[in-house]
This record gives sequence, C-alpha cells and structure tokens, in this order.
Amino acid sequence: MKSSIDNKCPRGASHLKTKAKKNALMEERFAQIETENRILLEKMSHIMRFKGSIDCTNDIAKYSKPKNKERQKRELQRIEKENRQILKRIQAARPTYNHKKWQEEAKEHARILSNICEFKQPTKKDDKPTVFDEDSLFGYLDLYDNVPSEREGETPLF
Repeated sequence: MKSSIDNKCPRGASHLKTKAKKNALMEERFAQIETENRILLEKMSHIMRFKGSIDCTNDIAKYSKPKNKERQKRELQRIEKENRQILKRIQAARPTYNHKKWQEEAKEHARILSNICEFKQPTKKDDKPTVFDEDSLFGYLDLYDNVPSEREGETPLF
C-alpha cells in the first residue's frame, strides 16, 4: 500500500448548518404571533356579532369607585386624632435629662483630666499646648513641625 495525503475539504459540522437555536426562537415567536392573532380575531368576531357596539366597561378594581369610602374616611379621621393626641403628650412631657448636671460633670472631668495629663491643655487664647517636661518633644510636635534648637551636647532627634 502506498502512502498518500488527504487533500479533501473537512466535513462540515451539521449543527452549524441547521442553526437549531435560531429556528427554535423563530418558532416561539411565530407561536406568540399566532396566539395574538387568534385573540384579535375573537375580539373582532365578538364586535361583529353584537352589532358593532364596543364593550368599554372595565371591571378592574383600581378603576372602580371605592364602596367603603365613608368607612375609610372615618378611619383616617380616627388615626389623625390619635396622632394629634400623641403629639400633645410628647410636647407636654418634661425632659428626663438634666443639662445643668451634664455641664457640672463636664467641668469635673476636665479638672480630673488636667490633673492626670502629662501636657497642659490648650487655653482659649493660645491654641498650642505647652510641655511640662521640656525634654519630651514628641508629645505635641508633628514630624513636619520645626524642632526647637538643639542644646549643647545633645544629639539631633531627626
């Protein structure tokens, strides 16, 4: 037997030629169109049978008038009356928090804090805190602030 090379075109894939998905979508669309056409035909035949009059009544509840309108109105008035009574009770209630006591406690906390702090608290006219111990620099200086001039015999901190 002699060796040979197959130069024929490859066989085509049958699933690519049939396009089953496209055909299924088309069939589904045609079925939908047929259903809509049948509904329209039934409506037209109904109109023709009943002397061409058009049925324009709508039985949907959202288009009909409420049958219990008076009861709903009374219920709304009752709810509004209850809300007004609750609002009056809230406005007439005395507060349970004593803001004067809070101010006194805040002053006491500030006094205790100043006793236990390593650094002085800023005053109203001087916003920068001062240091009790002048050897400690990192308590109030940022990395980018100016460092005070070095004393004789000390090594630079940065």
